[in-house]
Amino acid sequence: MSRIEHIRATEVVVHAKDGYVDRPGFGPSIFDKGPKWLIEIRTDDGLVGCGETPRNVGRAAVEAAARQVLGKPLRDIPWAQPIPPDWSTHDALGHVNPPVPHRFYEVEVHTPGAEMGVMIAVQDLIARSADMRLVDLFGGAEREAVPVDWWVGRTDPAHITEQMQIGLRLGYRSIKMKAAAEDDIPGIVSAYKMIAGVSARMVIDPNQRFYRCSEAVRIARRVEQHDNIIFEDPFPFDPDEWRQFRASTTVPICMHCGTRPHVAMAAHCCDYVNLCYPAARFLGDAYIASQFGMLCWSSSGVELGVLDAYILHYSAAARTCVLPGDAFGHDLRENDLINETLQAVDGHIDLPSGPGLGVTIDEDALSHYRKDAFELK
Repeated sequence: MSRIEHIRATEVVVHAKDGYVDRPGFGPSIFDKGPKWLIEIRTDDGLVGCGETPRNVGRAAVEAAARQVLGKPLRDIPWAQPIPPDWSTHDALGHVNPPVPHRFYEVEVHTPGAEMGVMIAVQDLIARSADMRLVDLFGGAEREAVPVDWWVGRTDPAHITEQMQIGLRLGYRSIKMKAAAEDDIPGIVSAYKMIAGVSARMVIDPNQRFYRCSEAVRIARRVEQHDNIIFEDPFPFDPDEWRQFRASTTVPICMHCGTRPHVAMAAHCCDYVNLCYPAARFLGDAYIASQFGMLCWSSSGVELGVLDAYILHYSAAARTCVLPGDAFGHDLRENDLINETLQAVDGHIDLPSGPGLGVTIDEDALSHYRKDAFELK
């Protein structure tokens, strides 16, 4: 019986390739500056599973999450959510050991970043122990290749041209870009279409920096002559104003998982949804989207290779996840820190082969980018 006997966690900082993120006039980006933790969990019979946290997770949180699984038999850990929140040592929503039970069933609790990194490694181990791919643990693959966008931060017409040429060489066929109302959106779109083709998809994500419905409509009307343009979270969510936007332009609107996708779908005020990890949350939300006849794609936080592989596996398991997602970070950063290659071909990345995640950590690269580390036995 496999038992978890050793955990190693390594903090790394891996910047984007020169010129991919930071742009003169826009200031430094935050996407590639924060630390990540790569986690390796070993069992007493020699199996190794790997995980990766989202950005900006602290050491204490990673160590606390790792201690929750150390020493446990693998078969005793439920695969769907192996790292439940531990409320025993703090008063997250009340007091420690209160006179009445916490009413956590009334509160939506998401998996914190540290727990998610450990959870990925445990799920990798569980799948490897059964000699199955992670996607099969999630119910099986709806597709063997997952559509993925290329990506760029806030940009201008000359820069979008350079970056899409890079994306095309890497095998991508569409792009997602950050923006603000002050940017030259019509010029950027026109320059992009000249390089990628008139039918190439472009997601414009201002993180609500089109500010209000009227400004978003004005911008949309200046680009709606182009095919396959999508706005994601263009301005703060209000069901009435989002419906007003849809009635005022032909540009589709997408709701990001960090806002209120369930409300938006139920209120019939968005065209698509961009859904978040971890896998259990994503697959549940993707099923809800299917009930509204809505398509989705998978979000990311500009990841390294382990977390991008994880995203590919659960994206492939969702029937409605047919739109290009955000698992591009391994190509954006200086190094993906895995031995295998996640290669985009005609806008799609094949699922990694082999059991579990199908990827392993590159120890030399890990050592090069290491900022901190700890081991538990």
